[in-house]
Amino acid sequence: MHRSPFTRYYVPGPSPWPLIVGVCCNSLCVSLVLWMHRMQAEKLFVVTLLVLIITAILWWTDVLREGDMGVQTQFVIKSYRDGVGLFIFSEIMFFFSFFWALFHSCLSPSGNLGCEWPPLGIRTLDPLSTALFNTFLLISSGSFCTYVHNSIRTQGYDSWCLINMVITISCGVMFLIGQGHEYFFSPFSIADSVYGSTFYMLTGFHGAHVMVGTTWLIVSLSRMWLGHFSKDRHFGLEACLWYWHFVDVVWLGVWLIAYFWMGGMFSDKLGLSS
Repeated sequence: MHRSPFTRYYVPGPSPWPLIVGVCCNSLCVSLVLWMHRMQAEKLFVVTLLVLIITAILWWTDVLREGDMGVQTQFVIKSYRDGVGLFIFSEIMFFFSFFWALFHSCLSPSGNLGCEWPPLGIRTLDPLSTALFNTFLLISSGSFCTYVHNSIRTQGYDSWCLINMVITISCGVMFLIGQGHEYFFSPFSIADSVYGSTFYMLTGFHGAHVMVGTTWLIVSLSRMWLGHFSKDRHFGLEACLWYWHFVDVVWLGVWLIAYFWMGGMFSDKLGLSS
């Protein structure tokens, strides 16, 4: 590892982690495709996932070590901010594609759907039941992590920051439990028309993002406990909270559109059903 004399950016030396992560991601995709085609690929998936997790831990450990060495200057941190911002923007476009599919099918139902939405035979979920509780959980968690963010920017953090982080993580865990309960008792599946496909792809991927965000929060809480953050050095926590706010906002859109509006509650008023 060395510092380039031509830039004010830290330039790390050769590392095996990007190559290993790329191979693992490709292997995960292949194993999932094989599994979807009912081929035996469970062992490949599990082994690849374990290797990916271990590699990610080692890679992130190197990044933290670089921070302790003092080589992450303000220019390096700016590149991290730009990278996280672009990553969140790509995630917004990812979810936009599923919202687009939902709008396309809902606002102009085809003859295959009986020219109505929701399609015949689909009994939609109540938006004022589990989904409303999950919405309350994520909105509440957003206020708790905002307290953590504001506190560490102004004065560092204290025991109240740790408590608010624990509450935020608890909200994420309860959200996942509630969504799993809703899936288990759902009256339709992913194979039930385009409604089932778009609904489960949208909410399922959001649930996966909540799982990633909750894991990230747990890691950040552990780093807070170990004293890794300070008023002047806390971008790892800040990026985590950005991501969690993104998860909150996306779920609000999912609840309002997929559950409340296009779930059939206002279909008659909008003239979307025959």
